[in-house]
Amino acid sequence: MNGRIHIYRVFDIGKDVNLEGVQRHFEMSSSAQRFRLNRSSKAMIINQPPLSLVIENSKYSALGHPLDLEVTAKIWHFGAVSLTMSFILPKGLTWERLIALGNFLENDSNLHDLAKKRVEQIVTGLGRPVSTVNWETYEDYACYFFQSLEGCEKNAMEVFNRYDVFRLILSENNETLSEQIKKTILDSTFQYSQDDLAVIDWNSALIIEPSGSTDIIDVIEFSLCQLLEMRYYDDLLDERLTYLYSSLEKKRFSIFQNHYSRLSREAAQIYLDISDTVESVENTMKVVGDFYLAKIFRAASQRLRFKDWKDSVDQKLSNLAQVSRLFVGEANEKRNQLLEIIIIVLIAIEVVPLFFK
Repeated sequence: MNGRIHIYRVFDIGKDVNLEGVQRHFEMSSSAQRFRLNRSSKAMIINQPPLSLVIENSKYSALGHPLDLEVTAKIWHFGAVSLTMSFILPKGLTWERLIALGNFLENDSNLHDLAKKRVEQIVTGLGRPVSTVNWETYEDYACYFFQSLEGCEKNAMEVFNRYDVFRLILSENNETLSEQIKKTILDSTFQYSQDDLAVIDWNSALIIEPSGSTDIIDVIEFSLCQLLEMRYYDDLLDERLTYLYSSLEKKRFSIFQNHYSRLSREAAQIYLDISDTVESVENTMKVVGDFYLAKIFRAASQRLRFKDWKDSVDQKLSNLAQVSRLFVGEANEKRNQLLEIIIIVLIAIEVVPLFFK
């Protein structure tokens, strides 16, 4: 077999990134280029393509195999870094050994620590404190990419007859998988021509691509970035809404305080900032002509349950807008009460002297 294992880690690094300025900075010290899909059909439109960095080439020991490791990264303008750790499959590797190797790499804590260190270096190079990285909310994924696989040269679907794809995809060393689980994976299998294949699942994918084109794994990588941002902003909205709700319930405001107005402005600002970023993430990549890549993109998004997270974010943004309107109403009510008191006082000032006369 001729192929690679790609292990992904995707982290949110805070606010938006000025990619032009970052590119000038990194070109002074490393290989950096603006990312492009390999196809020349312009079927995929990428708004503000990410900056690609080659981080290192080294050796990595896994289950006694001295693997060739290439670490690359993409910096996305909406504030995310996707790190790819790519391992060349050693010659003579059996399928059973591949399953064990994939399982090891997907769960290797040392590899995760390596990813975190490289992201720290990138963030420091951006001039940001490491504390801006959200280490708790991240995405991980594995992609098994083959240019050739024995017995599958003419028809890539033969891989299901010759190899246990299901255990590899689900990273199961010993389990005997049910037919129901196998059918779920088969339902996410796609072919463009007889000799290529894409199997997309929620935690890993298998790609057979004789041309060596990385378009499909690039699309999957972007889907991971989309999912991460939705998860990040879902958590952020939970935090902001909890704070605003507690402010509404616990505080007792006098008519002379402008706390409602401040909370209203804060809620509105959060709504605008997050809405703008969510829209930016969604519009980063668009498919305009290539139905196959579009199908892969939709399948990856579906398997990663992107829509569920997007719906959750939309609902919480709607709640945030309602809270903002509530604070505006409360602030206006307090102002009206203050104006009424002022009018009463002024009338009293005018009327009371008449009684003394």
